[in-house]
Amino acid sequence: MRAVSLLLGLALVAALIPKVVAEPLLLSGEVRAEDKQHFVAPMTDDWRVELQWLMPEGQIAEPGEIVAVFDGAAIQGKIDAEEVALKRARETLQQQETQQAELVLESEYALKREVLLLKKAAIDAAIPSQFLSSYEYESFQVAKKEAESKVAKAKDALKQARLTRDVTLRKQTIAIDRSLENLAFEEERLASMSVRAERAGPVLYGKHPWTGERVFVGMSAQPTWLIAEIPSLNDLYIEAWLHEVDIDRVRLGQEAILTFDSRLDLRLPAKLDHIATQPQKRSEWGVGLYYRIKFSLLEQPELELLPGMGARVELLEDSGK
Repeated sequence: MRAVSLLLGLALVAALIPKVVAEPLLLSGEVRAEDKQHFVAPMTDDWRVELQWLMPEGQIAEPGEIVAVFDGAAIQGKIDAEEVALKRARETLQQQETQQAELVLESEYALKREVLLLKKAAIDAAIPSQFLSSYEYESFQVAKKEAESKVAKAKDALKQARLTRDVTLRKQTIAIDRSLENLAFEEERLASMSVRAERAGPVLYGKHPWTGERVFVGMSAQPTWLIAEIPSLNDLYIEAWLHEVDIDRVRLGQEAILTFDSRLDLRLPAKLDHIATQPQKRSEWGVGLYYRIKFSLLEQPELELLPGMGARVELLEDSGK
């Protein structure tokens, strides 16, 4: 009897204790696009670059329009210096062309003079010995050999003058080509400081990777930081981040209810499509780790969804767990 009374007492106590109902899992989400054009801070000689201008967020950019402009003052300075160097190199080339042409012309005249002297010496040397004294005859023969030697030297001098001309002008031409390449490279870098849209769509600002705040004109960004993006309005999904302590409360295919900031009265069904395999740090949220998860809508919404719209995600209890 005492055992029966004890069991009845325990059952009564259990009936009086209220059942603990798990709180619904609520997350903050954001509409994202699978396909988008990213605008990142360009590479520069410095470890950071200033954002000088940015198209207003939400404005529709057309293909070819400038979306962001970064500080290119240092690059413009290099372009100015390279243009001065190019002008000086071209002037030097003109001077060298004139100087080398004169040297070659002098060598050509010198060769012609020695050829004429050789002809004269050859005429004298051709006089028969019976008409000259031995001394005169030998002198004419020596003079002819000396003239032949001078002609050979003049030919070598002309050949060397032409070679020097060609090498000098070639070196200076190479210097000009190198200057042109440097100028084209710097002009291309300067052009990259103004990034343009490749597609039509709304401009969405990126976030600072350390603080999480939206980018703004005047900020200094490091290369490859996301400054803005133009998403496609097709293949939209809802992205949310789940703390590691709650990862056991979700599964693929789990249903959820979405409520968007622009229509708090509208509740739309969604399905969990993706759960990241590895958590990530979100420095702006503290020291915890978060899993990236994605939801898709189960029906066509009455409102137009745009990337960047905020949504509340209410995960429904998974009856299958």
